[in-house]
Amino acid sequence: MPQSAQATEAGPSVVPAAVRADHMPAWLQLLLAGLFGLAHVAILLRLGLAMAGDAFWQRPPGDLAMATIGAEALLRDGWHFPLSATALLSSSAPLPIVYTDSMPWLVVLLKALGLSADRVAPMGLCILLGFVLQPVAALVLLRAAGVRRWEVLLAGIAFASFLPAWILRLHMHHLALASHWALLLALALAVQAVRQGVSGAVIAGFAALGALVIGLHAYLWAMVAGIALGGLIADAARHPAPGSALRGGLGFAAFLVASVLAAWLLGYRTENGAPTGFGFFSMNLLSPLVPQLSGLFGTLPAGPVTNGILDATGGQYEGFNYLGLGILLLLAAAALHLARHRVQAPPGLWRAALPLGLVLLGCLLFALSNRIILGSLALPAIPLFPWLDNLVSQLRASGRFFWPLAYLLPALALAVLARARHRQAVGAMLAGFVVLQAADMARLDGMLRATFRAPMSADFDPTPLRQPGLEGRMMTLHPPLACTRPGGWPLDFSQFAMAAMRAGMRVEGGPVTRLIGGRSCEAARRDALAGLQDRSGLHVFLAGQWPEALLLRAAATAPCRGFEMGLACGDPVLIAGFPQAVPAPPPPLQPGAARSFAAGGDGIRLLGTGWSMPERWGVRFVAPTAELVLPMPADRKGPARLTLRLRGPAAPGRTVIVEAEERELARGSIAGSRGITLAVPPEALQAGLLTLRFVVPPAGGDAMDDHQRELGLEAISLDAG
Repeated sequence: MPQSAQATEAGPSVVPAAVRADHMPAWLQLLLAGLFGLAHVAILLRLGLAMAGDAFWQRPPGDLAMATIGAEALLRDGWHFPLSATALLSSSAPLPIVYTDSMPWLVVLLKALGLSADRVAPMGLCILLGFVLQPVAALVLLRAAGVRRWEVLLAGIAFASFLPAWILRLHMHHLALASHWALLLALALAVQAVRQGVSGAVIAGFAALGALVIGLHAYLWAMVAGIALGGLIADAARHPAPGSALRGGLGFAAFLVASVLAAWLLGYRTENGAPTGFGFFSMNLLSPLVPQLSGLFGTLPAGPVTNGILDATGGQYEGFNYLGLGILLLLAAAALHLARHRVQAPPGLWRAALPLGLVLLGCLLFALSNRIILGSLALPAIPLFPWLDNLVSQLRASGRFFWPLAYLLPALALAVLARARHRQAVGAMLAGFVVLQAADMARLDGMLRATFRAPMSADFDPTPLRQPGLEGRMMTLHPPLACTRPGGWPLDFSQFAMAAMRAGMRVEGGPVTRLIGGRSCEAARRDALAGLQDRSGLHVFLAGQWPEALLLRAAATAPCRGFEMGLACGDPVLIAGFPQAVPAPPPPLQPGAARSFAAGGDGIRLLGTGWSMPERWGVRFVAPTAELVLPMPADRKGPARLTLRLRGPAAPGRTVIVEAEERELARGSIAGSRGITLAVPPEALQAGLLTLRFVVPPAGGDAMDDHQRELGLEAISLDAG
């Protein structure tokens, strides 16, 4: 039955207004959707976030500091090629800000318009654009699905704007990754292709979207690429023929060409390291259904819970995908309607939708990963070939891949209910669902408000960075922030890098998503001490990231000063503003006195590479090798006996090898809390320092990385005698 005919059942006084609203021009609907988003951000946050003068941008927190540094550096610098590259964040070739998650296309546009970092806050503008484009893109998707009833369209843009996973991503400071409107537009193009065929406009739309999204975030691009493939081969599935297959293939080739061209213009590189951890950042199978961070129910303990999120691995916060009570009721209502009223679609439509359906099924399985977890129940892991594990680990935060389904399922449910009779009843029901969804978002909304309410506290004094002669010079952070200890993001270091850049310095080793240029963290640490001989700029050695005995011994050969976050080394004139003298080195080990590696313990100053941030019990292994640098008593004669207290997983445990000067001193299988005693020959000491190297061989094909939680070091002691 046509919608206008269905609407007549609502009554003679209501029908004309409803029908007129249904036939409102599309441009006016888009404008009203944008105003909805503008009102949403004004109520939830504030419009002033788009201006550089907003106090929040003095010291933005976490990953948002990294994005802000990249955006401001590009605006403060001249033009380079690639277009998103800036010389203010690198001592060698200009660094593209695609590696700081700074929305490069947006910042390039602002730069071309002549807007400066002193006038506009690029990441604040990103927030406002996200809130405006989210309901606009949702409207486009609903119209592509054939929805025209105004009340259904309004409910749809509300559900898309009140999705918990989107608001949480904004709260986590991942503004580029929160550009979910790109997923909605991709789904709209795919639905259009399924319903009406793969037209030239659809192909052009996907090509343009590919070029745009590659400048937003790699994860979003991967999702859009899958959606594009499913949409562009819809005709080939509907009517298998060489012509339709060729059109779909050429359309996807256009998408790839446009994406590659945009990546080249922006400066993507290929040597970005080898991330690990696929299966760690997955989605719990119960995540979409079980209330988490709910304004109505809190978090229901359907499994291990961390920070209000169902998390059985320590990384499943990336797979937070609770849909919200309103959307769950919407899906149930649509399913009930389909069960009571058989809806028949043309066979060709089902065939055309099959590729997109398979892509979305693949997204769901990828979100769950090869280690499927239902609440607290972990199913047997599916083994992956090493090459496949390396490939999928490039997108290791796989729990994010549920997002396309989180948007498409409510849109399809609304399309079903838009065809239902009793329009007023359906409209009232949808209004109730929207109210419940908004109420369920209350806690997340509060978290988002708190995130953007005020800047971080000032934990260091930036005055030394304004020392005469520092402007235009290079400040190098050792180690690079991408190589600081996993388990605790060094927020103060990011603020320090931002203060240096705003003071007119260039920054090497600052916040970027991954090391580039083919370097490794191990090489960066080895080469760092050579920087002490360079007096042309500042070399900052970050506290808590080095074995201090080794660092302070080396620092004695060069001018250095201390400050809140470590050592600043360089020309005495340049470091004169740093207030503190170089701290005293850690004292030698004393017989019978244990050094603890727990948070706040006195052994932390001995840590080298390969360890996590200290936890309440000690430090974890986060790499196949790790080191300690121990100052030994000067009057010690003969071999020294050390006792190491380690902890490991349940039996059979995990093998750990301890070496010094390439000589194996001990080997043991660590299960639970266990001590290992080793004898250290005098020749293993170098200038009073003993460097112990710990090696963790692969177990079951799995190398040690920063995602295990069970193997670590608790304490060390020098035996008496």
